[in-house]
Amino acid sequence: MRSCSLVVILALVALASALACFTQAPGCPSDLPASCPSSGAPSYSAVVAPILAQRCVSCHSPGGIEANSPLDSYDAVYARRGSVLNQVYACMMPQDAPLSSADRQALMTWLVCGAPNN
Repeated sequence: MRSCSLVVILALVALASALACFTQAPGCPSDLPASCPSSGAPSYSAVVAPILAQRCVSCHSPGGIEANSPLDSYDAVYARRGSVLNQVYACMMPQDAPLSSADRQALMTWLVCGAPNN
């Protein structure tokens, strides 16, 4: 199971890197974490969920302009983790204003670490 998780993480990182090369917004930093840090993933409940609630859920939930791509629960985000990583890394989302550097790093690090429900 652990080696499978590592393969998934590496595949997500490779996919994000490959896609971002072609679609990265001008001025977007190339700051994708190379791997999950030894300190582990940021907490979904304490760090990631509040970022998503504040910056993503208004559009990515029922009634939002991206209701077909909800990000209003852990399961919904986990199901779209590759796409979320690609969009955040390429500075394509959120569209209204860029994430702060700290929020961007927290979200990408959590995704690179396999998006644990922690």
